[in-house]
Amino acid sequence: MFQQLRRVVLFTGIAVSAFLVGCAGPAPNYAPSIDNVETLKKIEGASVKTGTIGVTAGMPGSAALNLRANTMTSPVGKNYGDYIAAALRQELELAKLYNPQSGVEISGTLIKNNIDAGGISTNAGQIEARFVVTANGQVRFDKVKRIERKWESSFAGAVAIPLAASNYPPMVQSLIAALVSDPDFVKAIRN
Repeated sequence: MFQQLRRVVLFTGIAVSAFLVGCAGPAPNYAPSIDNVETLKKIEGASVKTGTIGVTAGMPGSAALNLRANTMTSPVGKNYGDYIAAALRQELELAKLYNPQSGVEISGTLIKNNIDAGGISTNAGQIEARFVVTANGQVRFDKVKRIERKWESSFAGAVAIPLAASNYPPMVQSLIAALVSDPDFVKAIRN
């Protein structure tokens, strides 16, 4: 009797595990960074709009990030370029610098977008994007910004996968911080 019960419990555990493998879900929604907003508020005479942040053709991680056997998709638009553009817009709106009628536009291209969730004790993620600021069709700023973030993790997927997912918004915050703290960017968005 005990052996039969043990087999049922084992079979149920295997079935549940098989069901959970390959799950897909959206990335956590972006939460604006107070530091980024405060940095942007210090820029006087700026009025900007956000354009498209495209993705490099064929780039892994453009539409979905693999977290072990799970995938994480952008909750905004079609890809992670849309996620970053929406995050940047939120920061600009909170700093009261966003103006959809502005002649100054921030656009760009996502070059790298990666999160590792397979590490036993630590994991890391990287984002790299090219940002371009144009004013009435003329390029004022054109630079690549790259960030890397590391965090403690676990061998257990039930711990490692949520940890990796929850680290994506702070990675985007760091990418935007690298952009908005660049003196050349500040100069480029001033009218």
